[in-house]
Amino acid sequence: MARMIPSVISPETKSGAEKKIFKWFENAPSTEDWVVFHSLGIAHHQTLIEGEVDFLVVAPKLGIFALEVKGGRVKRKDGMWTFTNRANQVTTKSRGPFEQASEAIFSIMDAIKEKADAAHYNVSNLHFGFGVMVPDIEYGTMGIDEEPWQVFDCNDGDNVRDFIIRLAEGSKKKYEETYGKLNPSKLPTTQDAKYLISILRSDFDKVLAIKARINNAEQELIELTEKQYKCLDQIEENRRGIVYGPAGTGKTLLAIEQAKKSVANGKRVALICFNSSIGTWFETYFNELAKEYKPAYVGTFHSLLMHVMNLAGEKMIVPSDENSKKDFYEEILPSKALEVLIENPLLEFDEIVIDEAQDLIREKYIDVMDLLLKKGFEHGYWKFFGDFSRQAIYADGIDGHQMLEQMEDRTSFIRYKLTENCRNTKQICDDIQTITGYEAPKDLWTKVEGLPVDHKTCSTEDEQLEKLESLLAELQEKNIEKGKITILSPKTRDNSVVSRVEGVKIRDYDFKSSDNITFSTIQSFKGLENSVVILTDVNSYNAVNLMYVALSRARTALYILETKGAHSEYSELLKRRLLNG
Repeated sequence: MARMIPSVISPETKSGAEKKIFKWFENAPSTEDWVVFHSLGIAHHQTLIEGEVDFLVVAPKLGIFALEVKGGRVKRKDGMWTFTNRANQVTTKSRGPFEQASEAIFSIMDAIKEKADAAHYNVSNLHFGFGVMVPDIEYGTMGIDEEPWQVFDCNDGDNVRDFIIRLAEGSKKKYEETYGKLNPSKLPTTQDAKYLISILRSDFDKVLAIKARINNAEQELIELTEKQYKCLDQIEENRRGIVYGPAGTGKTLLAIEQAKKSVANGKRVALICFNSSIGTWFETYFNELAKEYKPAYVGTFHSLLMHVMNLAGEKMIVPSDENSKKDFYEEILPSKALEVLIENPLLEFDEIVIDEAQDLIREKYIDVMDLLLKKGFEHGYWKFFGDFSRQAIYADGIDGHQMLEQMEDRTSFIRYKLTENCRNTKQICDDIQTITGYEAPKDLWTKVEGLPVDHKTCSTEDEQLEKLESLLAELQEKNIEKGKITILSPKTRDNSVVSRVEGVKIRDYDFKSSDNITFSTIQSFKGLENSVVILTDVNSYNAVNLMYVALSRARTALYILETKGAHSEYSELLKRRLLNG
């Protein structure tokens, strides 16, 4: 099976021929080290302002090949090409598929030459060729600008592997007729293929990053790290998997991508989280930016249970006081949902994808998932993404190791560990390590330099208020966008110093706060992030799990307003870390 990039074909692909060929490459035997790009964009095309090639195949020991696909009926007469699709729509062009493929491969090799670094410059001189695939017809007559070995037609069936080998042999022979014997060093290696992924996939295979800043409607494209792509590729081959890693390793992005891939493959998917803010963001993202990939259900686990009860015609009233509310969500609601689903399976999903899995691994919750999932929890498809180190702040004392043991008692699954922080600067990572004692693998923390973490020590609440207002004024003077600033506190707003701030508009965090500074409790902001975070009301650093969540929300700048007692704790923690090397 070749490695496909992207790993699933987009629902927007209209060509039935391309869809077939994508599957043929995906399932081709003895192609494990091949990389096949689909719809690769070409920013600097030889003859067009920009262009695209249907498939680009990087096959170690064979070469790099651009493939143009034409489905339906294909005809050439007097130099003009006519293409007729399944709906009998006719298109006439002077540029034929051979010319398109030829221009594409030369444009791609030029792009590779521009992008390749000194250590990999040889990739710009690798052997290459091009071909045309017309899987719906028998292609007979050959023109003077084409060779029989360059064409894949209905007589080839689904044997794309042999076609690439044929292309490699034919293009090699043609090269040697002109330039002499082909040097084996010009054939790509497996390492060359991996490097080409890093410089080519960024042209088109990108996903929208969660920026829990402004109103979260502002989305910018970011490229996932190669390790993250490897994660998606690996878990694709397994029914069940847990992807885990510390804050900042991109778990939520990967959960979204997993859900989108499964939807694209025709599955009925539930994308579930714990935090209501994340649930709201998921809903906004799919409604506004990815409608064609929207899962059958998107939102929090408890909202899903309420939906089940509504379908059953049973109205559930959420208690107002916090203790009763906790019991309602953890015991009463899942128990009632279980009773309903046992009697009547109102909902069923082909796959469940869960973000913030560390907060949802409870026996009763899993019992509910068992009834919601086709083939059940033991044999069905599910993918969990979570942090089983420090972020399980609702786990009632059960650590990450025990959670995973609970899962193993019920079924088998693959594990994949993320080990690269792609959110926080080096200075923020250092402070997380000092305060929480979290000994991360040395490759985890990012090497990106940023601003020093600014600890502001306050003797009284009045002094904390003064320093907070002064900091907000300073940030405004430096033209920091208000929407990029979030104030976090372990306390509710009414009990926080924030309630005393005057002259500055501070909104409770939501997804419509693009022009305002926002406030949130640490617990409610779990899973989210912003460029600048101000952590207030820090009386102690003893609650390390809560502190871990709070500190890791900041992308580029972190300010901490702490009491003298908390500052003394921090000094001791820093001293201990320095002594321990």
